[in-house]
Amino acid sequence: MKTRRDFLKMAGAVSGGMLLGEELLLAQDYKPLSIDQQKMVSDIWHNERLRASLALAFSKKFGDDLLTTMGKWSAANRRAVLDEIVNLYNVDLSYTSDAHLLYTTKQLQAMQLGTFPSTAMTNRYDTLKNEGLASRNDAFLTLAKLTVDTVDTMQRYLEKFANRKKVQENITYLIDGSMGHYWAMNQKLIDLGVIKGCCKAGKAYCKTPAEYPIAYGIDHLDGDLTLTDEQRHALAHMWSEEKMAHDAFEAVYGLYPHLRLFYNIGHWSEVQHMSAVEELVALYNIDVNDYSNPDAHYKPTELRAMGAGDYAISDFEDRYANVLIPYAKQSGIKALKIGCMVEVQDIRDLTGFLGQVGKNKYLEKTFKYLIAGSQSHYWAYHYALIQMGVANGCCSAGGDYCKTAQEFPSGSGDGLLAALWNQRKSTIA
Repeated sequence: MKTRRDFLKMAGAVSGGMLLGEELLLAQDYKPLSIDQQKMVSDIWHNERLRASLALAFSKKFGDDLLTTMGKWSAANRRAVLDEIVNLYNVDLSYTSDAHLLYTTKQLQAMQLGTFPSTAMTNRYDTLKNEGLASRNDAFLTLAKLTVDTVDTMQRYLEKFANRKKVQENITYLIDGSMGHYWAMNQKLIDLGVIKGCCKAGKAYCKTPAEYPIAYGIDHLDGDLTLTDEQRHALAHMWSEEKMAHDAFEAVYGLYPHLRLFYNIGHWSEVQHMSAVEELVALYNIDVNDYSNPDAHYKPTELRAMGAGDYAISDFEDRYANVLIPYAKQSGIKALKIGCMVEVQDIRDLTGFLGQVGKNKYLEKTFKYLIAGSQSHYWAYHYALIQMGVANGCCSAGGDYCKTAQEFPSGSGDGLLAALWNQRKSTIA
């Protein structure tokens, strides 16, 4: 059983070699999520299932690409974002704001879209589904209203996680994505002849670019989905890079199952990072295996068939097979150093691609979110190395991989994240 003092050691020197004070571990951020906070996460999770279920039902009825993207690829990404928090903080999804559901979190996560664990949820789904199935216009108006309602809920809940940076980052990402969906639906409605767009749903659902600034403008989601050649390459590159990180961390966990953080990061977070990139790949209809060809389109079944070590960008195949895995096989400590190296390179590439996003707020917000996540992972590997007796953590991998809290602020010095990433059945000592 690890004590607070043990976790203090895990959260050791990250800036200037100073040990973090014990006040970090006594802070609000160290405590488990309260029941009220679990209810908020659960509410968001169930609302996302509702929206995905409706988008999928409307897609089957009307065969619209945007509805399909929202019901499948965007829904999968958003589910992964929330499941990362659910798994990391052991959130009980049976806690909701209005009732306690008689199901376990595992049972709830296994439920098919379109089925719900309570009569109230089922009735709400049926009502909204009937409303949206009247016409394609009604489908988008129904989803637009639900999108605004969920943004309002998430914004209201956000302030309740004042000291939970990881939770705030994930919820903020969902809010940004919802705003992007709103403008995509607004343009779709205009194209369908609804001149007022989403405003047709009523004053409460009529938003301005100042209120919903994400993905607004003709150069991204509002009207023109065309990307530059550089942006298409960036998405193909990052899909392969996030998949390589996932494959490598899963393989290392197989070698060293006592190093639980490789499972936590590889199985939870890197899947989520892949999904975040794939949502954009689906939205912009890019074939990552032929990204330079504008006539080649998104092939989800092809991506699902790609096994470990198989990537759209061939350079990653060589790096995975001939660099990462052989080095990781030498020892658990070298495997942890691999984690440091992978995350630093991921951040470098994402930072470079930020210079190519132009005014595309959807790309910008996604890349910045992925950077924050990779910074958090970097510090998790750093803390694990310190706990295994490598005093300078990731700096032991070389000067290029030695970062300060100022360079990588997300997750730096965060004792809670250090503990959570490592503690699940971990035998690190």
